[in-house]
Amino acid sequence: MRISDLVDDPDLDIRLRVPGGQDRLNRPITWCAPTEHMDPTPFLSVNALVLTNGMGLNVKDFRIWDAYVERLISVPVSGLAFGLGAAHSELPDGLLHACEVHGLPLLQLPPEVPFVLVMRHVERVIASERYEELRKGWELADNCTRLAADGHSLAEVLGRVANAVNARVAVIDQNAFELVSAGAAHGGTARTTLRLPSGASEQFRLSIEGIGSNVVLQPILGPVAAVIGMQLSYTLGSRSPLHSREAARFMEALYGDRGEPSAPLPRYALEAGFDPDGAWGSVLIGSSEEVEPAKLRAVAWRARVGLEADFGTVRFMEETGLTSLLLQHRHGTADLLNSVREFFLDAPELSVIVTESASLSELPLTLQLARRHMGRPGVHQAPLADLAGIVQGLPSPGLVAMCRRLLAPLAADGASAIRETFDAYLRHSGNSTKICDELFIHRNTLSYRLRKIEALLQLDLSDGEVRATCMLALHIATTS
Repeated sequence: MRISDLVDDPDLDIRLRVPGGQDRLNRPITWCAPTEHMDPTPFLSVNALVLTNGMGLNVKDFRIWDAYVERLISVPVSGLAFGLGAAHSELPDGLLHACEVHGLPLLQLPPEVPFVLVMRHVERVIASERYEELRKGWELADNCTRLAADGHSLAEVLGRVANAVNARVAVIDQNAFELVSAGAAHGGTARTTLRLPSGASEQFRLSIEGIGSNVVLQPILGPVAAVIGMQLSYTLGSRSPLHSREAARFMEALYGDRGEPSAPLPRYALEAGFDPDGAWGSVLIGSSEEVEPAKLRAVAWRARVGLEADFGTVRFMEETGLTSLLLQHRHGTADLLNSVREFFLDAPELSVIVTESASLSELPLTLQLARRHMGRPGVHQAPLADLAGIVQGLPSPGLVAMCRRLLAPLAADGASAIRETFDAYLRHSGNSTKICDELFIHRNTLSYRLRKIEALLQLDLSDGEVRATCMLALHIATTS
């Protein structure tokens, strides 16, 4: 119900004397407030239509009228309907001038039109509008429920909502970061939010941007907010993957690569939207058992959407407790590590490893390296290489056999203690204190075992190159 609707109704015979400021005639009317008070503002609420005969305002002083209208504008009310009759046979000049100065719409009611007739008309129209809004709201909720039940995505459901309100709608988290959006802001710059039903760990809201001024959101979007909340909860808690089949196949092949070139990798990369000859960025996001799966998925989702602003291609794959992101086609020169950090400021308990690869042949090894460094909370850069990564890139059947033959004398001796001592010696770079503490042995026992190892392998362990060779051989033999 608008001021313009009252003016256009021929049965009421209401005359518009002051149109008010820009778009004031399109301001909604929420209720009618008949009053004869000099200061009715304590009894008014926003967008009330004030009805008065001016019985207490039979004055000619412009300042009194100006103060009266200024108080009404401060509420603000939608307009003022002034009834002619015994108190005033015509509109006071001071009132006309004050309404023009403050931009308040002024309606003139003839003596034969009582306030009760205007009030009944306004209430009837408002009730009809509210019923129509509720009907549209439940119809929209019913349509969205059917979409969700038929397996449509959350983005498709939001698209239906955006069409219904002719605005841009988005699901945002507690940090106002958009997880998914649909539609465009056609109706203006106004923006508002509605809280979505969600769990205690994550608070989500529905943001509506560019909504038209004549759309009342709560009746229309209230019912569908519950549908969106349920689908969001299912999406974040579901075990079904959100990633594409092509992205999953490519990443599974990458993780399955053990250092030997895989012929399908370039083809899988192309099918997933990547350039096989380009550089790569990788982000691995992991959690412990204490972190709810829904929170991991929500934060990983946020990071994926945010990184799409810096990278032309972003693909991901989910596993239990781990999400892997692959990035390509960087738009600018922003540092990947710093870009990633901002998405995890409110989730310090997650373990996030960031790494970059120069080529597709290097990518499987860097992913495996990043995966080995998962577990420490916070966002960290993976090292360029580690011993296990180098070893993983080396093995061939002949090299594996050679390493096992080198270490065979230790196994032939039949004592697992000798092999454990050798492993501890290499890992601790010959530090006798750490070796003895780990194995719970005396220094004399350690010296005896090391002499025996040198005799069995016929090697001098004081030679650094020999120790490095033995460490590589031990890793190759135990991981292949």
